Amino acid sequence: MASTRNDAPSAGLLAFYNAVPSVVWSGLALGPLAVFCYQHMARPWLLGLLGLSLLAYGVPRAWFRYWQLSEKPAVYRRLGVPGANRLAQDGALVNTLVRRRYPHYRRVQSRRSVAAAVGNSYHMERFHVAALLFFLFASGYAAVQGQWGWAAALLVLNIGYNLYPIWLQQYLRLRLALVSARDTPQTPRT
Repeated sequence: MASTRNDAPSAGLLAFYNAVPSVVWSGLALGPLAVFCYQHMARPWLLGLLGLSLLAYGVPRAWFRYWQLSEKPAVYRRLGVPGANRLAQDGALVNTLVRRRYPHYRRVQSRRSVAAAVGNSYHMERFHVAALLFFLFASGYAAVQGQWGWAAALLVLNIGYNLYPIWLQQYLRLRLALVSARDTPQTPRT
């Protein structure tokens, strides 16, 4: 059956497609972290460092610009951030799979969807900042305990699971701002 312009994927289908990369990446990163914390971290330290990391959720949205890596998408491209977007939620692979059945599907179609995507990017960045902090704390804990293999492994996982996704959210907001600016009619200056 051919897809028409009015065909759109259901919210449930989109959630399923986006859950797959989330579960895969979370399992690959959080699995080793959970093993380390369960086997090697004292419970008071675990709870204290986890609580400290969760304070990142209280950071006001306005502060995010202070740790923005760059205002230029080219910097993110040089670091390979678009590569992370290929395998992320709402990324190229997910969109390709959805478009096989719904060729006219676009996540960002209107000003409202741009605003929703920007809001979601802040939510995702907050999560990854909190996780980045906990991974750093756990890696530091492992190093202090002399468990250098764990310290290094958690540090590498942190880069892939948290640092690149933080940069990805920043990069996506820059791209969305460019699209918004291009689509907004400019009023002549007087």
